[in-house]
Amino acid sequence: MTSRPQTVLITGVTRRVGADLAGHLLEAGHRVIGSYRRETDVLHALIDRGLIALPLDLLERERIEPFAREVAERVDRLDLVVHNASIWHRDEDCAADPGLATAMYTVHVTAPIELTEALQRTLPARERDDGQADRQIVFLTDAHIHEGEPDHIHYIASKAAIEGSIRSLALRYAPHTRVNAIAPGLLMFHPGDDPDYRRDRLARRLLPFEPGPGVVAQTVDYLMACPLINQAVIRLDTGRRWGN
Repeated sequence: MTSRPQTVLITGVTRRVGADLAGHLLEAGHRVIGSYRRETDVLHALIDRGLIALPLDLLERERIEPFAREVAERVDRLDLVVHNASIWHRDEDCAADPGLATAMYTVHVTAPIELTEALQRTLPARERDDGQADRQIVFLTDAHIHEGEPDHIHYIASKAAIEGSIRSLALRYAPHTRVNAIAPGLLMFHPGDDPDYRRDRLARRLLPFEPGPGVVAQTVDYLMACPLINQAVIRLDTGRRWGN
């Protein structure tokens, strides 16, 4: 891990990967800003540990610029932005309510790009004399983009769209900002998932175990520590059996 404490912004810190990553970085001594849509016990626990919590609903795009200004009022620099906030809807639900598909594209694609640009205006990353990047942007995508998901076409397409923008964004922001993506596969089950479903999902993997959210934090540590990585997509997948 990088030796000096970093200032990090993570979108969506009230549950699962976002909450785990925020806790991990706080424990490591970094200054962490976390966005949230609603207050939860998890959020309050992170605040008690030092999290700077700021409300933001990415569906309210008019709030992005004021949010970026508030970040600039709270901190004097920004080393890392992790676009973690995500929503998930089945295709059958999107068919009944087309607004759900639009919402996924907004949260996964349009709003993160707009937030990245707003932060550059309000708290600019700058070119350094040593040629290294002053800031890093990391998008959380999905390992199933290249495998496909027949019942979640809109969700996968929205994640694929932001992953497809990594190279363009890196070209736009070089040399002061690196842009990478982490694409998780199966990380953890939901509490209500039944045993048969769990066994079936694990049986499809080359490494049949539930890794948990900590592997994302390990990968963020790696990206923070290695200044050379740019335009990369790191897939966190235990491997998938042929034909499954």
